[in-house]
Amino acid sequence: MATALGTAAFAEALRRLLGAETGADERMHLALLAGALAWLLVTLSGRRGFGLFASAGLIGALWLASTLKRQYLHQPLLGPDLRYFLSSSTADVIAHYPGMWPKVLGAVVGGFVVAAWLWWIERPAGWRGRRLAHAAWSLLAAFLVAAAWPGASLGAKVGTGTWAFIEHATANPATTFLDSISRMRVSLPPHSATAASRFDWGEASAAQAEHRPDIVVVLEESTLDPRQWAACAAPQCSLPLFDGDASTRARGDLLVHTWGGATWTSEFAFLAALPHPLFGPAGIYAPYNLAPRVRYSLPRQLKALGYRSIAFYPMEGGFVRAAEAYADYGFDEFHDAAELGLGWESSDGDLVARFQERYPQLAGDPGQPLFIMLLTMRQHGPHDLPLDALPAPFDRPLLPGEDERTNRNVGHYLHRLHESAAALERLRAFLFASGRPTLLAHFGDHRPSFDGLERGLASSARVREPALARQLTYYRIDSTPAGERETVPDRLDLAFLAGLIIDIAGLPKDAFFEANTRLRERCNGRFMDCPQPEALESWMAHAFGRLDALGP
Repeated sequence: MATALGTAAFAEALRRLLGAETGADERMHLALLAGALAWLLVTLSGRRGFGLFASAGLIGALWLASTLKRQYLHQPLLGPDLRYFLSSSTADVIAHYPGMWPKVLGAVVGGFVVAAWLWWIERPAGWRGRRLAHAAWSLLAAFLVAAAWPGASLGAKVGTGTWAFIEHATANPATTFLDSISRMRVSLPPHSATAASRFDWGEASAAQAEHRPDIVVVLEESTLDPRQWAACAAPQCSLPLFDGDASTRARGDLLVHTWGGATWTSEFAFLAALPHPLFGPAGIYAPYNLAPRVRYSLPRQLKALGYRSIAFYPMEGGFVRAAEAYADYGFDEFHDAAELGLGWESSDGDLVARFQERYPQLAGDPGQPLFIMLLTMRQHGPHDLPLDALPAPFDRPLLPGEDERTNRNVGHYLHRLHESAAALERLRAFLFASGRPTLLAHFGDHRPSFDGLERGLASSARVREPALARQLTYYRIDSTPAGERETVPDRLDLAFLAGLIIDIAGLPKDAFFEANTRLRERCNGRFMDCPQPEALESWMAHAFGRLDALGP
């Protein structure tokens, strides 16, 4: 009975794993690796049924984790995820997705219960004396199969780019997971000393800062102008937040480098003024392997001008190494959710209230300017909740041409967005009434995923580049006292936003941000898709060769 149950579980796990793969070579090698794993566990335990079931559990865990991550975030499961994201903070995130946590909890608890029962009922095999020899042979078999892993051919298929790697992963989840174990290393963009001299990238400014306004930046979780969706034509889809007013210095479409999650990559791109895909797939783990190597950043530039940098973070500081990463970026203070008394259901208004309570102390020295960054959380998923829990007019479908599930997601999204916009307006009124010159910038870090449904929402005519629609959010910069509007490109890369803020604030720049500004002007706000590839090549040689923008 135990052997039959273990065999059935192993066969089903293998069927699901191989069914997600598209290549015959990949399927063959995965089957061989699974067989070697099963042989090893059967040998070490001395129990056929238990060993087969345990190997099925490991294979099933890989399949389930990969499936859930692709379903909710449309991102692949990668080897370093096991190192970086196995934490209580990640478990807390999973617990708030009603469609996810029962699957995870059921699989884990059920698997352990059945495994313990099989161990108890199954008598060890009589070949105990030969167990070490069997284990040695199974380890050798696993090593030989792993050595024959088609990594070179996979590398040829997916190249080295981050997006190519991720797109391949949607069709080959297990293959990508195994291949990522050896591929997730930071790599600098290719650059040569001669290329740096093809363009003039300027030098550090020697000018003194005549005016040093406070700079407050709000990273708006999962936020975009809902009018970018063709189906979102209801009045609730229009918010003044995205239109600007007399205090607005610049606004427009923002191109970001993630979708549906991984906010930490947007934090890196904004603060370090570098798109994380520049460094290969390993750039996804920016707080761990890029932040400690950053030589230039917005907080460091402002600190050189006498600014004090403070971050208000809506999660615990241990989440994705946030507290340490923000110290690496150059922040002087970091206040997390635990200190602020914020939880998962806290509104953006709660975050603004906590900031207002601390503001008198922060602004106690009239001679020291402040750089403050607040990250919101309320717009994070899940959004797939019953509409009747919302107040009118959000308690009914607002997208007549879309299905019920899409309407649930968009309805909850719009309700939270209106709350976030109101909180942001309260923040602006509070700051602008303080008597201190202030520049307020806010931007969407990525689009919501709606558990993958957002990809199916057609774009409206407002989206001038439909091919990039999934990467477009928004940005807006206001100031008091008001000033002239900045001439900005129709679409700005997130890696240029910090430099634009420095320019609008009228502050001098170091050599890195001077080069960042010149690249923005030469590439018309584009970065990775700069219309002058030779300019981007020259900038990379200057940034990584001359300035050593990312240290060892």
